[in-house]
Amino acid sequence: MVQAVKVLSAVAFDAAHFDATGRADPAVRVLAELPASTEPFHVNRVYKGAHGRYEEVLAIADPSGTVVWESEPRLLQLRGEMYEDLFRLRVDAPVRIADAGEHTLLLYVDGVLVGRVPVFVDAPRSLVATGATMDAVETALKKGSIVWLDIPQRGDEVVQRPAWYVQDGRTIYVIKGGKEQELPGLEATDTVTVTVKSKDVKATIAELPAGVRVVTDDDEFERIATLGMGTRLNLLDGQDALERWRRDCVMVHLTPLG
Repeated sequence: MVQAVKVLSAVAFDAAHFDATGRADPAVRVLAELPASTEPFHVNRVYKGAHGRYEEVLAIADPSGTVVWESEPRLLQLRGEMYEDLFRLRVDAPVRIADAGEHTLLLYVDGVLVGRVPVFVDAPRSLVATGATMDAVETALKKGSIVWLDIPQRGDEVVQRPAWYVQDGRTIYVIKGGKEQELPGLEATDTVTVTVKSKDVKATIAELPAGVRVVTDDDEFERIATLGMGTRLNLLDGQDALERWRRDCVMVHLTPLG
């Protein structure tokens, strides 16, 4: 049987975070220790299907599959197969969240499950959530190749730069200077903000403060640089990069403070 309606995209995202940043990251926010209730959030979705009216129900399930929120049924009017129809919903009623793991947005049209989309829990004040967030960060670092660094400058200025990295568990190393990436003032500051994004869902997993330490130990530098030669994209000088990094670059170790 051919599915009458297809989900082209869908995302549940915190309302205040979107207003402040303009980013619709797939996360609901909880500003208390878990279990606790969500802040207001939006659910945007884009459907494509035959012309007509359809009944839609949205739901969010926790990592065990238990539904923790379900919307009232609503009628949607689709314009036809040639169109992509965007619908927006703001959810102000609090949703009780007990598990910090990845949740799932479920989309039902005329009683048929037509889409499943990941939803993350952003609970910055919850010690319970910290462990789950760091698990997600470690997984995202394994799959990715770039993080974003917010680096304090003199005065109140902060610059944001992409940075390739070498992963070591939940910490990362970056190499800067010479012909490598320019990360101004990184080695001169005590703390930076590291933004980790999911390669799978193309969205922010976490924004974490991280301690900064310049690597001065030769054995540590050698170990991480050797790993870096295997992960650095477009490395033109191959094995010679190790000597270039020793001569021209600074290696910095970043440790999340969460």
